[in-house]
Amino acid sequence: MAKVKKYLDSGCTEYILLDDDRVIIQPKNKCDTKSVPEDFDKQFLEITQSVKETIYTSKQTFKNVKVGEELKF
Repeated sequence: MAKVKKYLDSGCTEYILLDDDRVIIQPKNKCDTKSVPEDFDKQFLEITQSVKETIYTSKQTFKNVKVGEELKF
């Protein structure tokens, strides 16, 4: 089990950085371009610089993810 270190929403995809330097990339069930933060590029760069392993999911496996939450998978 790992805790969520950072969460980033790109509108159609969610990036969930875990405290063990893995990132989960999952598609959202529905795109929402209004949810993209203005500093998306900066946050995305922070995530990509610390990732050691990437986990891709084919559907939205984790919903309503919050920083500090422990994910069980």
